[in-house]
Amino acid sequence: MKPFIKWAGGKRWLTSDPTFSLPDFSGRYIEPFLGGGAVFFDTRPKDALLSDINPKLIEVYLTVRDGWQLVLRELERLQRLHSKEFFYEERRRRRKTPHTRAAQFLYLNRTCFNGLYRENQKGEFNVPIGSKDKVIFADEDFSEISKA
Repeated sequence: MKPFIKWAGGKRWLTSDPTFSLPDFSGRYIEPFLGGGAVFFDTRPKDALLSDINPKLIEVYLTVRDGWQLVLRELERLQRLHSKEFFYEERRRRRKTPHTRAAQFLYLNRTCFNGLYRENQKGEFNVPIGSKDKVIFADEDFSEISKA
């Protein structure tokens, strides 16, 4: 399973390498720097503790886990509205509900420059628009992501 978030310093490149493997282990998988979760989604451990210092990122994971249908519905709406002008309008908005904040986070992550996450001193996301137009990917299964 591929990560649904692109993250600077992510290990997606590593997990797609056919020579990559983790040693066999038993017990709990602990991920202190989750980011995009490439290793977690690649290995799909039965027992895992996932964490990150970014509370907005963690809210996305929790909201997709608990209410992926609402997040997907909002992402579909954002996909229809996507344009350069809309991106900058959306970047300034402050969403009020967990599912709209999660969808906004994913929308900005997928359409900003290189999937970067950066905030200014006021806590405002400030990455410029990138070249990608896709917000929802055909091979993406939010139901399975939620189960993971």
